[in-house]
Amino acid sequence: MESIPASLVKSLNDLGLSNYEASVYAALVLYDNAEAKEIIEFLSISKPSVYEALDRLAELGLAVKRITKPARYSAISPEMAINILMDKHRMAAEQALAALITLEKEKVRTDKEDALWTIYGDANIEYKLRDLFGKAKRQIHGMIGERYLPFIEHVKIRDVTLRLIVISNDPSLQGKLQELFPGKKADVHVISPEQFNIPPPFAPPEFAEAEKFMNFENILELIIDDEELLMIPPFISGSVSVLNTRNKGAILHMKMFSQLNWKRLIDGEELPFPVLPTQKKKR
Repeated sequence: MESIPASLVKSLNDLGLSNYEASVYAALVLYDNAEAKEIIEFLSISKPSVYEALDRLAELGLAVKRITKPARYSAISPEMAINILMDKHRMAAEQALAALITLEKEKVRTDKEDALWTIYGDANIEYKLRDLFGKAKRQIHGMIGERYLPFIEHVKIRDVTLRLIVISNDPSLQGKLQELFPGKKADVHVISPEQFNIPPPFAPPEFAEAEKFMNFENILELIIDDEELLMIPPFISGSVSVLNTRNKGAILHMKMFSQLNWKRLIDGEELPFPVLPTQKKKR
């Protein structure tokens, strides 16, 4: 073996070891036990770097220094080493989470809350979706395309009111959703893109033309606790970006359309053309 695999060093980096510490530990596993000069020759790195890495590994409990002349070093078993590193990460994560939750409770509100943020890429959208579903305290309302279901199927959702329309051509999905979101407060329905495509009575003539540009797979409209909105218009294709805001006006606006869609698509109500206050006749 000529060198330590870069992928192994990267994995050990992710577990908290530096490049030198990861390489020296891997060399010790390969050598069973070795003097520092053997590790220096094998890895072709400087003497101070090797000794510093050996001291750190001994401090972490990943290597044992044998009191001989010259001193020899050996690695503990990989299974034990990984367990030690994982335990260290778990403890750090628990401490960090507790401190961050305390900070979150003391959150400083700013006028930037009303800003409209853009989140790019499926990975970031998945993290945001999981975060919103996981922290919802009272209710989740909205509509999503089937493509987003894998993002939330392993999220632990509190006992909140869930009113969700899922756009999909798979009618068997209804049973899966009932398993995914059990409970009396969950009201989840699957409708096809064709059903969603039926224009409401008050739709303008341009609706049929706009329909040509719609991509229902991408649709995402979620309101969490009437406090936060996540939205992807059904007109976006290709690379997806999501709009995110706490703006009260935007949330109320989307909530109104969400309620209209629910009445039209789920309750089957024939909705009249909405009359704006300025259109009402004066008596």
